[in-house]
Amino acid sequence: MPAVSSERSRLGGLRAHIVALVAASLLPAFAVGSIAVWAAVGSYRQAFDDRLESTAKALASVVETEIASHTLALFTLATARDLDRGGDLASFHERARQVATMLGTRLFLMAPDGSLLLHTYFPANAEFVDRQQSGSIDLVRQVVETGLPAIGNLLNGQVTGRWVAPVYVPVIRDGQVYGILGTALEADRISRMLAGQTFRDGGYASLVDGNGRIVARSTEPEQYVGQTVRGWVTGGAQEGEAGTLRGANRSGIEIVTAFRRIPGAPGWFVTVAEPLSTYHASLRSPLAMLAIGGMAAVVLALAVAVWIGQRVLRPVDWLTQKAERVASTGGAAQIMPEGPPVRVQEFERLRAAVLQAHVALRERAQAVAVGEARLRAVLDTAADAIVVTDEGGTMLSFNRAAEAIFGYASSEAVGQNVAMLICTDRALQQDVCLATYLQTSERKPIGVGREVEGKCQDDTMVPLDLSIAEWRDAAGGRFFTLIMRDISARKATEARQDILVREVDHRAKNILAVVQSVLRLTPRDQPGAFAAAETRVAGLARVHSLLAEGGWSGADLRAVVERELAAYSAIGNGTEAGPAVCIDGPAVALAPTAVQPLAMVLHELATNAAKHGGLSTPDGQVEVRWTIGRRTGEDGLLRLRWIEVGGPPIAGPPARRGFGTRVVEATVRGQLGGTVERRWEPTGLGVEITVPVARILAGADASTSTTTIPERRASAA
Repeated sequence: MPAVSSERSRLGGLRAHIVALVAASLLPAFAVGSIAVWAAVGSYRQAFDDRLESTAKALASVVETEIASHTLALFTLATARDLDRGGDLASFHERARQVATMLGTRLFLMAPDGSLLLHTYFPANAEFVDRQQSGSIDLVRQVVETGLPAIGNLLNGQVTGRWVAPVYVPVIRDGQVYGILGTALEADRISRMLAGQTFRDGGYASLVDGNGRIVARSTEPEQYVGQTVRGWVTGGAQEGEAGTLRGANRSGIEIVTAFRRIPGAPGWFVTVAEPLSTYHASLRSPLAMLAIGGMAAVVLALAVAVWIGQRVLRPVDWLTQKAERVASTGGAAQIMPEGPPVRVQEFERLRAAVLQAHVALRERAQAVAVGEARLRAVLDTAADAIVVTDEGGTMLSFNRAAEAIFGYASSEAVGQNVAMLICTDRALQQDVCLATYLQTSERKPIGVGREVEGKCQDDTMVPLDLSIAEWRDAAGGRFFTLIMRDISARKATEARQDILVREVDHRAKNILAVVQSVLRLTPRDQPGAFAAAETRVAGLARVHSLLAEGGWSGADLRAVVERELAAYSAIGNGTEAGPAVCIDGPAVALAPTAVQPLAMVLHELATNAAKHGGLSTPDGQVEVRWTIGRRTGEDGLLRLRWIEVGGPPIAGPPARRGFGTRVVEATVRGQLGGTVERRWEPTGLGVEITVPVARILAGADASTSTTTIPERRASAA
């Protein structure tokens, strides 16, 4: 069934095919419509560009006319007799002033060297000392050399202080340039002329000189006149007489610009620009109408296709539901009500065949259900995991015991390869083992009752006892039944027994060796020393009991301290009679190998305190404190401090080292790898023991020597 469902999901339904057929029939129409829209967009864009170019051409003509009117007026004045040698400049000044008023600008007369002779802005008799038109001296030289009129680029007028562009005409007498008549194209006047043109939202026109500077602008001239246009504008305008450009203006706005060069003004051109957003906005409306119309046509066609599909598919849906219900229940489904009327002969035959197959499958399914229920009852009540696979290792059945052992639900495991559960001792995949079993016909591919490791869902390993049996069904298909028993409890018991035996053996040997070492180091001629040896052996017995109570897994440091000092004083704060012992420190889980050495050290310190120190007087006190910390670049350290107060005064270190002192130093340094520091204060003895935690903590990865405790102590002594 899963394969059939997957294949059906890939094929698609008849309704989808009908809709696809309608959509396919619409594709040619959409293709033609898309081509038409593309052509319309292109035509609209060309019309947009043509409109901008036409506006630029008209404005260029206006500017050209303005320049021509100034040039013509200057040529006319240049023929005046008042400009002949010895002429009356005062009379010429009046005529020039009238012409300047008509042109809306100023007129001036210069000598060939560029010095100013007359200016309509000043009275006729004004004198100009060393006043030259320095901003246009090169233009003056050009007019003198060529004898032709010229127009200059934008500059700031020396007289008026306004933005102007000079226009020069030579005054020729007897074939030589006698003087130069000039006028100024006022930037404000030309800006007003450009502003007379109507533009769309955000559109504007500009006049640019040969240096790429804005001479006039239809909008905001006070901000832009004198500024340099972007390089892509000047670069594009130099490639032809007219054209259209696209780019970002000085404000960062994407624009479409049409330019037109101005004859007679080298490098000058007019630009007409509109934001690209204006073009898109104007194009959006017709495109939206086309899109809405196209979508409406598609929706209508698909609605018709769906309606036709429903009429055709209604009996097919009923037959499909009937077949799926029979297939999903294995034939156990009840008879469904009569379906809708069938008007197609093939569908009617299919309906009758489905009903007949349903009856036959239902009878067979009832018989199979009884057998499956019996088998399922056996599998679900079994204590062992029972998994059935095909010859490829794919799991077909997964009972409740298997769910409990491996952590997978039956729905998660069925359909997967059994290799996900079993790890063989040679790391072979289980399906390979099954293939080997099929080829060799062995009855024990990996052994009946063979111990293997199983892999649970959480990646933990579980020991299993595994056996495999082969069987065949009625069709001859080969299957395998895997019976797996969880032997974790048995393995754990065996491991604990083995550890206990080895630990008891090791501890017994250590205890005997310690007793032997204590007796060997005790002087024979000192009965009191033998009594002290007896107390040491008793202390070892107490530690042995403490380890036994913890199952030889170690002990807590506080319990060790309390047990060793319980014989000398009640643990408390000194409120009871007798000396007090104060204990303070965090919980420290000691390894079994560290309990006995630390207990021996505490025993020796307590014995010494009871004889000579803080435990020898009623008012005495012993403080036992420990901390665990870290030093930069070092392993963690356990610091144990033994402080005695209230005992007999101490004059200084003893003259010789006693047996107890040697035992403490040998144990801490030789057995625990630590250090011992003693301080004989007047108030009492202070001892600080520092031991690496890797040598004493339970579970720490510390390398331990095979040398026993008493052997090290004896060698150090």
